[in-house]
Amino acid sequence: MKLHRLLNYACCSGLLLLFLLLSACMSESLQEPDNFMELEQELASSHFDLFEDEIGQYLRKNPSSQNRLVAAIRSATAKYHNFDKAKSAGYALDPHCVEVPGLGGMGHHAVNPGLLMSAYDPLLPSVLLFEPGKNGQMKLVGVEYVVPADLWDESNGLPKFGEIEFADHREMTENEDGEPVNVNGGPPFPHYQLHVWIWKNNPAGMYFPLNPNVSCQFASED
Repeated sequence: MKLHRLLNYACCSGLLLLFLLLSACMSESLQEPDNFMELEQELASSHFDLFEDEIGQYLRKNPSSQNRLVAAIRSATAKYHNFDKAKSAGYALDPHCVEVPGLGGMGHHAVNPGLLMSAYDPLLPSVLLFEPGKNGQMKLVGVEYVVPADLWDESNGLPKFGEIEFADHREMTENEDGEPVNVNGGPPFPHYQLHVWIWKNNPAGMYFPLNPNVSCQFASED
């Protein structure tokens, strides 16, 4: 089975219906903010607390502009290691834990509907990724950016996280029940997406959708 089919299967959950309802309300196209390039340059040149974990040590030893942007997102999302703060900020947890045997997992998606419907801001990811741990604990492992196609001006090209282009997930089809399905996986509406594994090392690559180090072993979907 191809990877995108596995991802489609893995990501079909109740929360994606929320994505669909939100997308139906989106009619106006948003352009890249006028100061978008200045924002990324500012992030790339600023000083950030990198934290002394494996990823932080790597970023410190490889201080490229792209890695400084990654460090900025870590600094902006560090508070969400406290899951209650993520909930207070408007992130709603999907009870479905995503994992594809032999390829890795994504964990639980926590979506912020307000950010999903806002202009793309690299400091404000619309989705946080949590790995379930023992005793119901949730560990922040990464972020995901989802930009609905209806809210992006195609003349700007694909959205980018620094030098990394988002994946194009605009092609749609239907399942056997006539429900919309994204051909390349993810929410059932045309969009662009990018995963960034900023809090748990991904041996498949920092921007690869699935992380072999992320497991749903302790997930409870009651």
